Amino acid sequence: MRKVLLSWKISSLDGAKELHKIMEICERIEVLGHLSMSNEGVTQLVEIKLKEGKTIEHFSNLEHFEIIEQLEDNDDGILVSMLCTHPLAQTAIELSNIHIHPPYGIDAESGMELRITGLSNSVRRFVALIRIALPPDSISIQSKKGDKQVNGWKEVLTNRQREVLAHAIRRGFYNLDREITLKELAIEMEMARSTYGEHIRRAESEIMKKILDELR
Repeated sequence: MRKVLLSWKISSLDGAKELHKIMEICERIEVLGHLSMSNEGVTQLVEIKLKEGKTIEHFSNLEHFEIIEQLEDNDDGILVSMLCTHPLAQTAIELSNIHIHPPYGIDAESGMELRITGLSNSVRRFVALIRIALPPDSISIQSKKGDKQVNGWKEVLTNRQREVLAHAIRRGFYNLDREITLKELAIEMEMARSTYGEHIRRAESEIMKKILDELR
């Protein structure tokens, strides 16, 4: 098994026509989960932080991204279900033995990250296709179970997960005598409680998976 983290600076996405159009609409778009997959594409649970003056209707002008339903709207963003038929998503569907890990997305400041896990040959094929379609600025490979580990704990979590987890630790959320609540942490980071909690939950899950791998 092999885990790979692919990263793009925001300037490197300018050549990707539709991804560039997305960033003209929103400051941040983050896929929180995959709801279903079909030959048509991937139905995703997505949080969108729109730019000032933009509305969710602007997504109707995009070729490969279709808003199915708007689920929530709060200060942290708009939660929607979205059908993604982008070639990168289609490639991931067609290649067996790989898994793309949510959350992932594009941020106007930090760029884009994509984390995949799978059998070495399948991951190698997917990365080769990515290099042609949208060359990443960095590729970090973390081998698993029997292979030499190239990257450590930092590569287990996304930038957002690390940010949220670090904030929770600093505020004493994991102390035995903690007094701060998840709701208070979310308010401090100007996030919806549900969004903050989802990032914490996924971060904890990834950490526990890595601990289990290292104990084997």
